[in-house]
Amino acid sequence: MNFFPENERRTLSKADKLTLKAEFDYVRQNGRKVASSSIVAVVAPGEKVRCGVICGKKYSLLSVERNRARRLMWESFRLLKPAISPCTLILIPRRKMAHCTRQQVTGELAKLLAALHQIPQEIADSPLDV
Repeated sequence: MNFFPENERRTLSKADKLTLKAEFDYVRQNGRKVASSSIVAVVAPGEKVRCGVICGKKYSLLSVERNRARRLMWESFRLLKPAISPCTLILIPRRKMAHCTRQQVTGELAKLLAALHQIPQEIADSPLDV
């Protein structure tokens, strides 16, 4: 079963990203939280798929490392977005992510979203080479 149409462009627009503090607060207050060794995800009900990434100085004092973690999170979200059911989520990297590849981060995010019933379990179980 193919959840990712080949002809669909997987892009992120401004509307796909959380920007306001009130949006982040809503997800934190109303969301369900699940964590893995390198990612924390908080998911709240929403009308469409939207995401925010939080990566502060607690993750690393070096901006290069924080930016890499943010890029990995956004890229993983972009690749999985067509399969995610409508929700609003916040992704927070943990320090262990500094040693992960993009494929590992995408796989972990897929498993977390499957645990929260936001994507089908088949996607999390299959090797993600998207």
